[in-house]
Amino acid sequence: MKKLIYSFGILFVFACSKTEVSVTPTPTSPLVQEEAIKFSVTPDISSGTLNLSSDTLNLNIGVSSKIPSSGILLSMEVKRNDTSLTIFKIDTSITQSTISIKASGFTIKANYTAKITVTSKSTSTNSQAQTLVINRSRIYKNYLRSSYELSNFDTWFSSLQLIKADGSRYTNNPFIDEQSTQLDIDGDGQEDLFYYEGYDLNISPTPNPPPSVFMNNGINLKQTPWTGASLKEPHGTKILIGDFNNDSLPDLFSLVAVDPPNNSPAGFLNTFDICNLLLNSASGFSKVKEYTDQGFWYSGCSGDIDNDGDLDIIAFNFHNQTNGVKSRIMWNDGKANFSIDFNGIGDIPVVDQSELVDVNNDGFLDLVINFHPNGVSRINDFRILWGNGKTFSINNSTSLNLTGDKFLQNLDFADIDGDGIKEIIPSGNYSSSTGAPVYYISFYKSDDKGKTFIDKTSQYIENNTANRFYHIRVQDIDRNGLLDIFSGEKKDNIRWEWNGSKFIKK
Repeated sequence: MKKLIYSFGILFVFACSKTEVSVTPTPTSPLVQEEAIKFSVTPDISSGTLNLSSDTLNLNIGVSSKIPSSGILLSMEVKRNDTSLTIFKIDTSITQSTISIKASGFTIKANYTAKITVTSKSTSTNSQAQTLVINRSRIYKNYLRSSYELSNFDTWFSSLQLIKADGSRYTNNPFIDEQSTQLDIDGDGQEDLFYYEGYDLNISPTPNPPPSVFMNNGINLKQTPWTGASLKEPHGTKILIGDFNNDSLPDLFSLVAVDPPNNSPAGFLNTFDICNLLLNSASGFSKVKEYTDQGFWYSGCSGDIDNDGDLDIIAFNFHNQTNGVKSRIMWNDGKANFSIDFNGIGDIPVVDQSELVDVNNDGFLDLVINFHPNGVSRINDFRILWGNGKTFSINNSTSLNLTGDKFLQNLDFADIDGDGIKEIIPSGNYSSSTGAPVYYISFYKSDDKGKTFIDKTSQYIENNTANRFYHIRVQDIDRNGLLDIFSGEKKDNIRWEWNGSKFIKK
C-alpha cells in the first residue's frame, strides 16, 4: 500500500510539472532619449547686456537641438527693473526650430530684464533659460514738427501731481496758466513740465526768477532747481517747442511779454522785452540765444514754413504800432541761426493769437491769426493767411467772423469729416451780464474747400461753455478712438468727446 501511494505522489508531481508553461514577456519599445534643449538668440546676448535705442526689441531664437516630437514651449517675459512691471510676455507652443519675436513696450528710459525659456512639451525637465539685461537709452521723439502739433502733449496732467522742491504741494496752477509747456527734457520717455512762475504786479521792478522745472517720475512732477543758462528776461508768455538746431533734442523758444508793474507811468508802452531760445543738450539747457529787438512779444508759432527740413519761427510784437519794432518771420538755416524777414506780416497790428497749420492740406503751412486793426480796441480780425512756402499776406487770406466781445485764448484744429479741410476750434472768454467771464469753445467749418468758414458751434458742440480754462487741446486723450476737446488741467475734468456727429460734454 505504501508503494502505491508513493507512486501517486510521483505522478502528481510529474503532472504538475507538465502543466507549468513558461511565459515570454511582450517586448516594449525602447525609450527614445531626447536631446538636451539648446537655443541661441540673435542679436548675440552672450555679454548679458543689450543697448536698445527703439521702443521695440527684435529677437530671433534658434533651437539647435533636435525638436522633440511633441514640440517645445517658448516663454519670454520682460520686466522693468525699477518697478518690476511686466511690459511684455509671450507663451507659445512651436514645432519649428526658429522663431522671431517683436517685444514692444520699451517706451521708458530704464533697465529691463528679459528671461527666455525653451522647454520640451513632453519632458518638463528638459529646458534651457537665458537672461538678458536691456538698457533702453534716451527716448527720441520727433520734435521736428510745428509748435501747434507739439502743443498737443502726450500726457494729461493734474495740478495735484505737482510737488515743490521742499516737498509741499504746489498752490498755483500752471496747467491753466499761459506760460507753461510739456516736453521730455531728459529723454526718459515721460513728459516733464517747464513753467515760468507768475509775478506780483505790485512789486517794482518785476521779480525775475528762473524757470521752474518739474520732472516726471511716472507718478508725480517734482520741482527741481534750475541748472540751465542764465536768462536776462525769463518771463515767457507763449513757449514754442521744437528741435531748432536739428540735433534731435527738444529746444524752447520763449516769446517774452512781461506785464509792467501797476505803478508804471507808461503802462504797456514801457515794455521792452526780448525773446530767447534755450538749446537743449545731454547736460540740459546749458546754452541760450537772446534776441535784442525789444517789444511785447505776446504771440508766435513755429514750423517748417519753406519745407527745407528745419523749423522757422514767427514772432509777433503786440505793440509794433507804438514802438516801431516789426513782427517777423525768422528763417532757420538748420542750425538755429535765423535771418529776419518782415515781409507780409511785419506791420499787422496787435496780434494776440497765431498758429501755423496746414488748414487746406496742400503741403504748405498756413498762418492763422487774430489781430485788432484799431489797436487794442475790441474789434477782432480773425484770418487764415494761406501759405505758399515763401511768405504770408493779408491779401491772400480768408476771414472768419469773431465778434468783438470775445477774447481769444487758443486756436485748435481738426478734420472732423475727413474732407481734407481742417475745422477751426477757437476758444477763450467773454463777459457775462454780471461782468464775470464766461469761457467758451467755438467751431468753424468750411463746406466750400476753404473759401469760407462758418461758425457752426451749436451744430457741433453741446453746451459750449465751462469754468475757467486756458490751454485747450484737441486730441484723443483717453485713446478710445474718439476725439476730445479738453482743458489742460485734468483735475477740473473739462472735456467734450466726439460721438460721430457732435462733441458731447462729459
